[in-house]
Amino acid sequence: MRLVFASLAIVSLAACYTPRFAYSPTAHNVPVLAEKNDSKLGINYSTNADARATENSYDRNKARGADIQAAYAITQHIGVQASYFTRKETTYDNSADFGFDSSVIRYKRNLIELGAGYFTPINENKKVMFQVFGGVGFGRYTFTDNGKDNNQLLYSRFHNADIFKYYLEPAISFRSKEVFAASLSTRFSVVKFRNVQTNYSQVEKQDYKLDSINRYASVFFEPAFVNSYGFNKLPGLRLEYQLGLSFLMSRQIMDYRTFNFSVGLLFDIPKLIKGINNKNNN
Repeated sequence: MRLVFASLAIVSLAACYTPRFAYSPTAHNVPVLAEKNDSKLGINYSTNADARATENSYDRNKARGADIQAAYAITQHIGVQASYFTRKETTYDNSADFGFDSSVIRYKRNLIELGAGYFTPINENKKVMFQVFGGVGFGRYTFTDNGKDNNQLLYSRFHNADIFKYYLEPAISFRSKEVFAASLSTRFSVVKFRNVQTNYSQVEKQDYKLDSINRYASVFFEPAFVNSYGFNKLPGLRLEYQLGLSFLMSRQIMDYRTFNFSVGLLFDIPKLIKGINNKNNN
């Protein structure tokens, strides 16, 4: 019977546990470049709400932001890219775990990525393209944790960290002229947390899996499906959406967001201007 009660207690604690997310994945920058001077400017609305939120407060959790992406083909096979990632997230914790009765956790995340890569057609008509980009990212992830403890006394915590990452992102794209493109992308991200500042106690950091995030680099495997649609009358303008996942591959223990959904518009500015001019001339 003691074993049964102990097991039930463990399950109950796990069910009540509300994580403090140390990491959140970015949207993939998959430009589908085909030839020299092709370009991309993307503006995406993104969300990565996580299903591990507590049942009583799931509908009030928020995780939303933007991914702004750019890429340019400087030769027939070499391209450069840049991205800016920002998120604001809110999680409500009413689980009364680890001495806290209720909490409101608010996150702010900002990250810049810079990279370069290689792209080439796999078949003669350039309907199937292969690309691989790699680069670095740097930014800052912060969150505040405010609420009441189990004695109904107000408390306040914070956790700030600089983030540095390396990434490698190969992808295969299937395209049909300027109308349709679908890409299967995989990304390997090596993430390092630096300059961690926090007023969580050592015990609290252990409880929320924050005690060792800055000791070693963390490796994430992040697959994604990216789909975009163009318009015959407006070449250079596309609608894109993507679904991405994130899996921790290293032994480093932390809580992290596992899902990202993005939707937005892509612009190839030179093609768009050319298409508008041709339409006006006709």
